[in-house]
Parts: sequence; structure tokens; C-alpha cells
Amino acid sequence: MKRSVTVLIVAVITIVVVVSALVFVFQPAGGPNCRSAWKCGAGYPLEEAGTYGVAAQQCAVNSTYFYCVGGLDYNGGPHSEIYYGTLSVSGNITGWTQNPASYPVDVSGESCVDGGGYMYCVGGAHDAGGDDTSSSYYAQFNSGGGLGTWFYTTSYPIAVDAQACVASASYVYCVGGNNETDGTDGTVAPSSSAWYAKLSPSGIGNWSKTTPYPANSYLPSCFTADNGIFCLGGVDSSDNPLGNAYYASLSSSGIGQWVPTTAYPLPATGQACASSNGYVYCVGGATSGGQSAAYTSAVYFAQVSTSGIGAWKEGPDYPLSVGTTCGLASGRLYCVGGYDGSTEGEDNYVNYASLSSISG
Repeated sequence: MKRSVTVLIVAVITIVVVVSALVFVFQPAGGPNCRSAWKCGAGYPLEEAGTYGVAAQQCAVNSTYFYCVGGLDYNGGPHSEIYYGTLSVSGNITGWTQNPASYPVDVSGESCVDGGGYMYCVGGAHDAGGDDTSSSYYAQFNSGGGLGTWFYTTSYPIAVDAQACVASASYVYCVGGNNETDGTDGTVAPSSSAWYAKLSPSGIGNWSKTTPYPANSYLPSCFTADNGIFCLGGVDSSDNPLGNAYYASLSSSGIGQWVPTTAYPLPATGQACASSNGYVYCVGGATSGGQSAAYTSAVYFAQVSTSGIGAWKEGPDYPLSVGTTCGLASGRLYCVGGYDGSTEGEDNYVNYASLSSISG
């Protein structure tokens, strides 16, 4: 997954306290434009040469912790570090802890799912040149926070990044992505392929091909609701963001027939979407592709059901234009870092909002 940015170095004041094997990082909450709807949390601690920023990391959230794996630093290099933030009683993330067990390889653009007490991660780009891997790993969530040792498991059928994977009923389903044909980033092509596999405490089972996605696409935004998978946006082979949306049923036999549903309000890719209680909430994303991508601060939400996605409504704008990573916990949407629309490239800002403030 290739991208070029101009980087402006920004000073960030950080206090680091080292305790045993863990690093606790506390940062001031002064992200940009903290509005009444979007509050500011502690900045993400991924750092390169004194500058903080992260993008293309993969995150999972539960009622107590927000976990993020790998990602690109401000200079475009992938990392293996894992950090997790503790959600306070008030809902804020006041600090991040470095996980003792790093990911087995430097990685960005992988796809990770939370499945039954374990985190499973698939593929991703493993170097600054954007070369992809088919390797997959999994680790157990610790009860006191953090992730345990990572174990190698069944590889994805092809080297890939920017695919969208979701977990449902002990299965993982992966859609689209940048598929490599000979192991080099120069041969990647947006794909319509879809695969699924069984999840267990022993890892990922054998992958089986299932119903292809209706469009060749990488960086689609997919989520689960009502025992189905919903996907929207993505980028086509000409680097054009897409606005279409589809949904399908999920079962132990794979993905069912894809059905078109209400299009996203604007062509976009990489918007961060998460679903809860019959609604989906989407933040930011890129509205143009290529080497000079433009980003949006738009936030939209819609009702979802077995009949598809309902009418999209606009929520309060995110504090900056960005392609970020978000997760839902305890009625709040948390978003961490991302590619932003400024010359700074990756940022390390953390913002969160209650779902009631987003939906009005």
C-alpha cells in the first residue's frame, strides 16, 4: 500500500514512566478543535525521531481497553509495537501502555478481528515499500489488560493489505484488498475476492473462497450487524473512491448473495465505521485517491437491519479531516490517529464522542 506525504515535524510534550516491562505514556489532551461533541484523549505514543503519529494500525476495543496493533509512523515506516489505552469511568483514554509482546513482524494495513477472547490479524504490508504478506497471527486478550504471546496460524490464501475482515459466530470473513500476484507491491491489484475461515483458541482454520464482492476494491469499510456483513466505499483500480454499499448474510457456509443498499453520502474510502444497537457510525475517510489524497471530516450514521442500510444522516464533524481508526465501547465512539488532510501526514490525536451526541 503506497502513499507519499510531506511531513511537518510537530513538537509533542510527553512524560514517560517505565515500570517493569511496560511503558506508561501520558500526554496532554490538547488535540485540535476539541468540540462539545468530540472530546480529546491522550495522544497515541507511536514515535519516530521525536515526532508522534500513526496510521493504518488495526484496533479492537472492549468495555475496559482500546488495543492497537502496528501501523505506520509519520515517516511511512511500519511498526510492530502494540499499545492499549484504559477507558476511564468518565469515558476518556487518559494514557497508553505498551504491550510487552510485540507483533511478530512490522506491519500496517493488516486486518484484525476480536473473536472470543482472542485477537486474530491477517496479512498487511511488512515494509516501507508496501510489500505485502499472507501471514496471520493470533494472541489472547489478558484479563488485566494487554495481549499475550502471538502465535503463527493459517496464512491468508494470497499476500494482501487493505482488505476488510469481520468476525461473526466464531468465523472470520475477509473482503477485497490489494492482492499481490508475485510477492511484490508493484503487482498489487484491487480485488473482489472474499474468503472465510473458522476461529478457535488454536488459531484460524483453513480458508475457503466464498461469494465475491460486487466490486474490485481495496480499503472498503465493512462491519457486522444482524448476522450480516455490510460494506461500503473502497478504491477501484483507477484510485477512485467509491460510494456504493452492499450487504449479505453470514453463515458457516460463507457469505451469501451481495445485495446493493443505500449508498454512502459521498464517494470515500477508508472511512472508519462501527456498529452498535442497530446503527452504524462512520468517520472521515479519503475523498480522492492517488498520491495527493484529500480527506474529509464528515461523520454520518444510519440505521441497519436485515433489509440493508437506511437513510444516512450527518453528525457533528470530526475535529480534523482524516482517515482514522475507530471503535465502539460503552456507548462511545473512539478514534485514534490516521492520515490527515494537512502537510503533517499521520497524526497521533485521540478523540471520542458519545453516540447520543453524534446522533443528536
